[in-house]
This record gives sequence, C-alpha cells and structure tokens, in this order.
Amino acid sequence: MATVQFEDSMVSVASGSNLLEALLHAGHDIPNACRAGACQSCMMQVLDGELPAAAQQGLKATQKAQGYFLACCCEPQTHLKVQRNPASQSVCAVVVDKQLLPGRVLRLRLSSELDYRSGQFVNLVREDGLSRAYSLASVPELEPELEVQIRIHDDGQFSQWALNDLAVGDSLKVQGAFGDCFYTSENMQQPLLLAGTGTGLSPLYGIVRDALRLGHDGPIHLFAGARVADDLYLDKELKSLASAYRNFTYTPVVLEAEIQPDGIEVGDINQIMKAHYPDTKGMRAYFCGSPERVQKLRKQTFLAGASMQDIHCDQFTPSSQAVAA
Repeated sequence: MATVQFEDSMVSVASGSNLLEALLHAGHDIPNACRAGACQSCMMQVLDGELPAAAQQGLKATQKAQGYFLACCCEPQTHLKVQRNPASQSVCAVVVDKQLLPGRVLRLRLSSELDYRSGQFVNLVREDGLSRAYSLASVPELEPELEVQIRIHDDGQFSQWALNDLAVGDSLKVQGAFGDCFYTSENMQQPLLLAGTGTGLSPLYGIVRDALRLGHDGPIHLFAGARVADDLYLDKELKSLASAYRNFTYTPVVLEAEIQPDGIEVGDINQIMKAHYPDTKGMRAYFCGSPERVQKLRKQTFLAGASMQDIHCDQFTPSSQAVAA
C-alpha cells in the first residue's frame, strides 16, 4: 500500500488499485470519464515522488516533462505528492521595452519572475481585468525578459492599448505559462519541422532557439508564412540564425507577390511545405497560427507519416475564445 498526499489530505492506495479510485473513495471530486487512459480527463501533476511508467503512457513528451500523469493509470509504488491540473501562476511584470516591428507587430519585453518553457503562452492582464493570451518568443536561459509579439488590429481593444497607452515602466499582470508546444531533448537527432503564419512565428522563434541552445543536431526546418514580404517581421533574425547554424533552414513564404522576391517562396504554405516534405515519418512538428491553418498543417503532416504524438500545436483563437493569441 502506498500513500499519496493530495491537497491537505493523505490518501492510501491499496495494491492493485489506482489513484483515481482511491481519491474518489476518499470523497475527492476528480474529473473522470473513461477510466481507461483514453479521455485524459483525470490528468493530474506530480510534485514529488516517482511515477510508475504506465501513469504517463500515451502522453506527449512535453506533458511528461511537466510531470503530468493519468490518475486512472497510476498504481503508485512509493509515496507521491500530487495536485490537480495546476492553476496558473499570477505574477507582476514591468514593461522594459516596446518596439514596433514590420507588419504592424509590437514587440513587448517584460521583466518578470515567471517559470516557463519557450513556446508556451501567457495571459497578459491590465489593471481593469481586460486580458489577452500571447505566446512567448523568449528563451529563459538566453534572455532575462519575457517577450511577446502582438499583432496590432485596428479594432483590437488590447493591442491598441498596448501600442498607444502602455509605456516602459508600467506594470501589468502575467498569468501562466500554459501549453505543451515546446521543445524537449529526448531525441536530439530527430528532424524538426516547424510552420507558422502571422504572429504564429512568435512561439516558433523561441522553440527553434531553445532547441539550438540545447544542442539539437538533427535538421530543423522552419516555414514562415505571411501575406506579403513586408509582413515577414522576423526575417532578419531568422536569416541570421540560419547563417549561424548549419542544421537550421529557414524558408519564408508569401501568398502575394507580383515578382518573386529573392529567397522567398510564393504560394500556399501547406503546399510548399508538402513539396519539401512529402514524407514526414519520424519527424517532430510544431505548428502555430490560426485554428484553420494549424488544423490543415496537422492533418497533412499526420497523413504524410508523422506520429500524432510528435505533432505539437498552438492555435491562436479570437479573444472571445482565447486560448492563445
């Protein structure tokens, strides 16, 4: 029999029983449905102790790296300390720099004590409670500040405020970090395939730099899509990165161009990526941008051979449904 610390209680888990059964028997309200590891509604996070391997079966490497596990598949052999899916951190951040980039993208750098992985996203909350979700382009081991890249919309309540009213030295609240769209180093020879449109480039920029920082030596190929060449707002930075690392390839893609710009491919990013990689078996993929674009990229890559476990996505939904923006 093993004991598990959950919230303020100690729960005994009998041999042959699982943690979900023990928690429910003890009167704890734990979300669950299939009780067979398929629906993942009973996912929890371990804070201390060694999980049995079966407790993380079927989870992505990024989820395992954060200590997530399935209570219905967990038959603990030793003492564990666990919690529900964790509530977000909420910390204060101070604006240390803001810069308007090409393509009407605002680069915002924030000083904050936040624990995160490159590619995750956070909620930025202003004083009156208005909040929006933005992906992180920064790498905590490379720069001290958080960096978010905000597309400026003419009718964007938050983006217009950030552009016109938010000043260096001002404070706002940061909640997070969320999401499992980040790099893990369990297979450093695996080819990485990344694609994003618009500010979907923001988390991908962080993921690529994190992988290179950790010494990933498999090929890394990033496709960055925009409507026109002027909207490729990180073009200079990505070209510099490609010059510095032989295993990193950057392919800018635009939908519209009267004359094909030098070094830029013209057309639909899905079709161009497919022409480069008709077979994606064995590759790890990261896709960020609008839900429609991400879903098409994910389906295309899966049908071309990649495992669904190796496809990581960050969908940028409208603010009314915000998951990431």
